[in-house]
Amino acid sequence: MAMGITGLVLYLVVQRPDLAQAVEQTAGSALPGLLLVWLLALVWLVCLVPPLFRLLVLKTTTYHITNQRLEYTRGILHRRRDQLELVRIRDLSANRTLVDRLLGIGTVIMETVDRSHPIFRIEAQPNVYELTDWLHQLNADERARLNYREFEGTQGV
Repeated sequence: MAMGITGLVLYLVVQRPDLAQAVEQTAGSALPGLLLVWLLALVWLVCLVPPLFRLLVLKTTTYHITNQRLEYTRGILHRRRDQLELVRIRDLSANRTLVDRLLGIGTVIMETVDRSHPIFRIEAQPNVYELTDWLHQLNADERARLNYREFEGTQGV
């Protein structure tokens, strides 16, 4: 998006000198160049803020996994700490987009019977397939330890 807008601004300034001359005549000689610099800076700022905010959210999220539960803390200004019992996980899957594969990370997606987080995601994790296998094993061990049974059509016992 930023390159498209930048290209449009450069096209208008370079390919359409009549527009640049009209702006220059009405506003002075320094204004078009300064306006272009500020416009490009604004475009890049608008395009960079969302990914930087997302990175900050990911960096301030912590997970602690025991053999019985997953505890996590999320938030930048408003911190939230919660937990999820591993026995309440119904299904586990791993997801890696093209960008994730290039960065060597992935997302674990858990379908749970927990009301506060029916779909829980552990995002931006390295070795996502090993993490998914490990969580599956912990889930199976905890279900066996508690003799946990879930019947089709129920939300857990």
